[in-house]
Amino acid sequence: MASKRFVIIDGYSLLYRAFFATRYLSTSDGRPTNALYGFVGMIFYLLENVRPDCLCVALDAPGKTFRHADFPDYKGTRKETADELKVQLVAARELIAALGIESLEVTGYEADDIVGTLSCQAERNGYETTIVTGDLDSLQLVDEHVSVLTTRQGVTDTVTYGPEAVKERYGFGPEFIPDYKAIVGDSSDNIPGVPGIGAKGAAELIQTFGTIEEMLARFEQLPPKFQKKIAGVEDQMRLSKSLATIQCDAPVTFAYQPFQLTAEQMTSAQALLESYEFKNHLRRLSLVMGPYLEGGSFDAPIAEVVEESLEVALERLPEGADALGRLAEGPYALYFAAASAQSDLFEEAQTVAYLAQGTRVWEIREPDARRLLGAHPGRAILHDAKPHYRHLPEDTAAPAFDTMLAGYVLQSDRSNYMLRDLVQAHLDFALPTRPEQMAAALYYLEGAMRERLIKEEQLSVLADIELPLIPILSRMERLGVRADKAALQEFSKQLEVTLETTTRTIYEMAGEEFNIGSPKQLGVILFEKMQIPGQQKTKIGYATGAEILQLLAPSYPICTEILTWRELTKLKSTYAEALGKLIQPDGRIHTTYNQTVAATGRLSSNDPNLQNIPIRTELGRGIRKAFLAADGYRLASFDYSQIELRLLAHLCDDEALVEAFQAHQDVHTVTAQLMFKAEEVSKEQRRYAKMLNYAVLYGVTDFGLANQLGGGFSIAEAKALIDQYNERFPKVKAFTTGVIAEARSKGFTTTLTGRRRYFPDIHNAKLNIRRGAERQAMNAPIQGSAADMLKLAMIGVDRRLSGGPTRMLLNVHDELVFELADGDDARIEPIRAEMENALPISVPIEVDAKIGPNWNEMIPVPRP
Repeated sequence: MASKRFVIIDGYSLLYRAFFATRYLSTSDGRPTNALYGFVGMIFYLLENVRPDCLCVALDAPGKTFRHADFPDYKGTRKETADELKVQLVAARELIAALGIESLEVTGYEADDIVGTLSCQAERNGYETTIVTGDLDSLQLVDEHVSVLTTRQGVTDTVTYGPEAVKERYGFGPEFIPDYKAIVGDSSDNIPGVPGIGAKGAAELIQTFGTIEEMLARFEQLPPKFQKKIAGVEDQMRLSKSLATIQCDAPVTFAYQPFQLTAEQMTSAQALLESYEFKNHLRRLSLVMGPYLEGGSFDAPIAEVVEESLEVALERLPEGADALGRLAEGPYALYFAAASAQSDLFEEAQTVAYLAQGTRVWEIREPDARRLLGAHPGRAILHDAKPHYRHLPEDTAAPAFDTMLAGYVLQSDRSNYMLRDLVQAHLDFALPTRPEQMAAALYYLEGAMRERLIKEEQLSVLADIELPLIPILSRMERLGVRADKAALQEFSKQLEVTLETTTRTIYEMAGEEFNIGSPKQLGVILFEKMQIPGQQKTKIGYATGAEILQLLAPSYPICTEILTWRELTKLKSTYAEALGKLIQPDGRIHTTYNQTVAATGRLSSNDPNLQNIPIRTELGRGIRKAFLAADGYRLASFDYSQIELRLLAHLCDDEALVEAFQAHQDVHTVTAQLMFKAEEVSKEQRRYAKMLNYAVLYGVTDFGLANQLGGGFSIAEAKALIDQYNERFPKVKAFTTGVIAEARSKGFTTTLTGRRRYFPDIHNAKLNIRRGAERQAMNAPIQGSAADMLKLAMIGVDRRLSGGPTRMLLNVHDELVFELADGDDARIEPIRAEMENALPISVPIEVDAKIGPNWNEMIPVPRP
């Protein structure tokens, strides 16, 4: 007989996880709901997949606990809970009760202690226990009868830990987790660790000695490196272990009754889910909770608890274009798929299209579908339309709607935007299983996603920016850019010679031959054999990244040579050799542009990535020489000048920055003059000012700035410069602080066009992850606005070029590259003007134009 399963949920832990893992949601009357939505999703996941026989939720009671009496600073580093989460934590109690689940809390104890107590009691009551939590503190409770199910990413992406899984992760058993915390500490709970001993050292000690008590009792046997660090903090270690230990004797009682719902409770659950406007959860309520109703069963026929699937009428379309034309008089969805096994339209499997108008669906040939789309694009609903546009006439207008792009606009940080996932997330019927059903679902998905876009004020981002780019990007992909294969091959040979010379130089400096590409071997050469100071240990050896080598290069020439070797190797393999193989029979390289990859709103490029062609070094510029203009053309580059700094000036409205741009002054010189209170500033002072201006844009830390400044700059000196900058430019500091506060409060930031970017880690308990999210949030309105500006410029320029010989080739971050037809120089200033006025702001936008026979040898085009 199978064991009974008791599931105990660490309530607030999951609510916190759901709040930061789920994009910001609210009801139509403005109540925030994302934590509650994710929490219900987790409950439903457990009921469907774990199928508990008994279920409860442990909550943290208000006020301090016994741990605060032992250590007043316990959890003292935790940030203030966002208001949008506070109201949901209160509402969660009502929600848990409405779902028929018992919740428990005990004053003076944490939810972890309730979890520990009940999990210890559960075995005596005949249950195997699953603890569900958003953190790993409960791993210490794991044994042969207790497992921990924890969220890995999002809410329903989970991993389950038994004793072996814990040992595999840490190198020791669950019973030693409190000892581990006593050594490494826990920043989220402000539990101090032993300074200088990290995860690797703690594991080594535990594997050898077991508990901290045993370590302290056998102190003389500890390796000297650990003795030195532990001496003097023995009492702190004991206290930290006590704080990290979950109590299993909390004064709490629980009946361990089977989880079962009454009809009244089901009605109550439905009413509360309706009040929070959880449409997706509502449509699954009977399926998920039906088996737990009195008299319900998991063996009940699916039809009793599952709503009807989307039923469609699959029709055959008569041959000829007239029938298609009549259908295109209204909105229609086109879903491309392999012909179904039941189809008698084709003799052999091939790609076909399903044309849907509501639940009426027609199976049509792919060429007919594309002719229909080419003739009537303005009413077409597609998912990932751009690949189909490469087969359409160049003047085909954008489609009416693209559900993949809509998904990206609504949530730009997803890893994919599969149609099935979007259907499941936005529609109120069961997931389609047949292609004709998917076509009908695509038709209805447009309305549901359009409603969401309107509600979140995102419709214009899709309609005015993303959709019009589809035919433009398709033309650019189809056209490609001319490349000189012979030049790339010759450059590869030159690189090979230089690479051999550099390799020999490195071997001579090192005194032996070794694998320069191996970080482990390189670390041994630099920091053991050559005794270069400043080494940083990693799990596999020494840190030998570019940032480390750049710091050492001024004093140790071998580091300079290694950096050169790496650049040469990458240029040869990634560019000189790889690009030559990608030249098509037309003599051109054809990249693919992605609209749904970069969370910032920028376009990305792949197969190959033409946005990453080197430009900063003379060697790198050798690659750009191989990109040529076609016969009868020259290449023309139009590059936004300091666009992100100009956007910063506009957004923060700092008088000094705004005036500098309006007066067409050098903004870095103006910054240096204010920073150092001098009319005349040195080149070095301007360099510091330039680094500070960009440090603000990208949230560079004082440590990072010290590295960038070089020349022996200390972290304290870098911090002093940042503080001085903030004092001289208070509006800049107020802007960045305000953006982070907005991200913490709302969960997202917005660009000038209204594009949102969500930051689920903005409240993460781990400092480095939270700081990373803050830096991203600080830059998102600026970088996102720059991306939107360039996209709008592409749309405007494309209109101006319509019908002419000059054509747009490449999008490279803040730059557009064209093939300018000979005799068509009159196009230069209109292109520049279109880019400079694409998204007007309070400071002038400037675009630098250059022309030349290839992408490297270009001369500036002065303004008339």
